Amino acid sequence: MDYTPKTFTIPTLDGISEESVKQHIGLYQGYVKNFNAIAAKLVEYAKEGTEKNAVALGELIRRKSFEFDGMRLHELYFEQFEGGTKALDENSELGKSFAAEYHGYFVEYFKAIANMRGPGWAMLYYDPIGTQFQAGFAGEQHQGHFVTLPVILALDVWEHTFILDYGAAGKGKYIDAFFKNLNWSVVEKRFAAVAK
Repeated sequence: MDYTPKTFTIPTLDGISEESVKQHIGLYQGYVKNFNAIAAKLVEYAKEGTEKNAVALGELIRRKSFEFDGMRLHELYFEQFEGGTKALDENSELGKSFAAEYHGYFVEYFKAIANMRGPGWAMLYYDPIGTQFQAGFAGEQHQGHFVTLPVILALDVWEHTFILDYGAAGKGKYIDAFFKNLNWSVVEKRFAAVAK
């Protein structure tokens, strides 16, 4: 079964240009296309014999998770802009949990993670077993994850997210723009679904 790229209803964003969003969605569509192509090629190579295609199979299998994670993380990312900007509801379960765990400093803490040198993803997960948040940075989108934990908030900080609008040194300004446009109700719903 092939995956189909999702469509997103993203309003005009403050500090992130329409052209940047358009190019970014094109990159996301490329992940979907590449994943489908790799999945088909793996079946073809396996039919020809794994010994004959061992090197190619190994590389494609490694690449498959990169393309898949790129697809899924971008879906999480773009969904966070749909519906327009909405502030965090401090009385929501997420708002109360942030207050208890981060004492009002979650955004500053998360921005510090996102501003680390190098490209990648800043992500917030929730561990329903340990009943706590885990925030981290994945330099490669298919490595560095908290295995099994659902992603609550996904912030893409590869250069393609900010270079068009802010230049090579504009990561911090882009991160500020991300939070300015974030629809926190999307994040609250993700948290509510896993923190039962």
